[in-house]
Parts: sequence; C-alpha cells; structure tokens
Amino acid sequence: MFATIKHQAWYVALKEGRKAVKRRLKLHRYRGDAHACPVCGTQLARFKPVWKSWWRAIAEHGYIYPVAAIETFNAYAYSCPACDASDRERLYALYLDRVWAARDASRRCRLVEFAPSPALRRRLRGLPSVDYRSADLHRRAVDDRIDITAMRYADDSIDAILCSHILEHIPDDRRAMRELFRVLKPGGFAIVMVPLIVGLDETQEDPSINTRAMRWKHYGDGDHVRQYGKRDFIERLAAAGFTVERLGIDVFGAEVFRRAGIAGNSELIVAHKPPPVADQARRARHAPALRPASSQ
Repeated sequence: MFATIKHQAWYVALKEGRKAVKRRLKLHRYRGDAHACPVCGTQLARFKPVWKSWWRAIAEHGYIYPVAAIETFNAYAYSCPACDASDRERLYALYLDRVWAARDASRRCRLVEFAPSPALRRRLRGLPSVDYRSADLHRRAVDDRIDITAMRYADDSIDAILCSHILEHIPDDRRAMRELFRVLKPGGFAIVMVPLIVGLDETQEDPSINTRAMRWKHYGDGDHVRQYGKRDFIERLAAAGFTVERLGIDVFGAEVFRRAGIAGNSELIVAHKPPPVADQARRARHAPALRPASSQ
C-alpha cells in the first residue's frame, strides 16, 4: 500500500514541501562564502554529508569497496543545504551552464530527465529556451510514465537527456542504451551516469547476487543489479552508437570543483549522438568545444 502511495503526486509534493521547510529553517548553519551551489546559487560555508543511514547500510552489509574509491561521490559534501542538489547534480549544472551559454538562445531544447531530482527539475523548468519533461516508470508525479527500455518517444525527437543512476537498476541495460540513442536527435547528447569505482574496468554482474543484502555488499545498494566498470560501461554506450565524452577536473578546473563541493575524482560521462555526416564539418567549425580549464 505505502509503495503505491509514495509515488502519488500529492504525497511527493507534501514530502518535498516538508523537506524544503526544514532546509530553510536550518540553512543559517551553513551560510558562508567558501562554496556556492551551481544549481541554486546559494553561497555556503559547507555542504552536507551523505545521510547517516547510508553509512550504516554499507557498514552493516560489508560493502566491498572503500568509500574513497567511489567515483563522482563526495560523501562529506554530498548535498546542498539550500536546494538538496547532490554533488553529481551540481556537476551536471556546471556542464549544462556551458552548453546553454554556447547554444543559440532562440533554439528550443527538448530535454527529458529520468527519475528527476527536485533541485534540477526546478532549475531546468525555469529556463526559457528549455522544454522540460520529467520521466519515470513508477512515479506518478512526472510528466511521462516511461519504461526506458521501450520508450514511446519518437525517433530523433529529443535534444538532451539526463539519465543519472538509472541503468544500474535495469536488467537489460543495453536495450535501454539503444533506446536512449534512438530517441535522441542527431547532434543531441545524454548525460549518462552510473556508480563507478576508481580503477575498476570490468563490470561485475552475477545473477546469484540476488538479495538486498548481497547487492548492498557487492554493488553498493540493495536495488542495484550490477557494479559497472568504467571501460566496459563506455564500451556499452559506444556499442549503442554513441560517441562518449569524459569531462573531469582538467576541463572544469580544480577551483570550480572545490567551490561546488565536487570530488576531484569526479568525471562527467556525456554520450553524443553523431550528427549527419554533412553537418559534422559545419558543427566542428562553429560549435565551441569544452577545453581543459587551464587553456580557457
């Protein structure tokens, strides 16, 4: 019964509203000028660490990897006390700010966010040139109830996609990747992120790891069905047709990461659907590329 209620729009709105009130009441504890959230713009002395229940869960189940080895995860500066944006969501905002700055403001951008985060959703809905849609298979408080492995979106119909920490929950992740490629417009891009471990190249995927306790131990969450290795993850995206771009601290800059509370080992994975061959030379001439921060 509760599993059904928690996905209802009224329940989600009530829960988000209560959290927002609590954040406002406690925000004075975090005010300062050492950091700034790229999602909401709030100046902060510090970010909030990941919730205590997460620490208890990995300790209880004996998670096999050290927390420091988790890529793009700042456990000690995890969420913004003003808007609740996680460190990876703050990284997405840094990238999207650059994309919007380089894009013709008169061109509409159709963007779909799967399993939307409240902080990013609020920000993206407010952009005048973005036609934002939220999507999820189970949640009712979204624009589109969508199975990511069998989407009803038309071919070549979406300019940008946010698919953050979704694929590790899906048994047929390769099919989902092919669907992401199908619905993207040529020249479009998808931010596709999954939990990764620094130095782990091969994906760990074992059908016998099939209980919440075992999945917590091996995959870092009771709902995950695999632990991706980076090389294998990128190869899977490439096999679906994508050109994969990896953007880290060398692109954004150490000071930008520090201000935004983003761990130094963080890396953004952006999957691009190649434009038609006739357009590639023109785009190369006119579209500014993201370069290392030191060369900007």
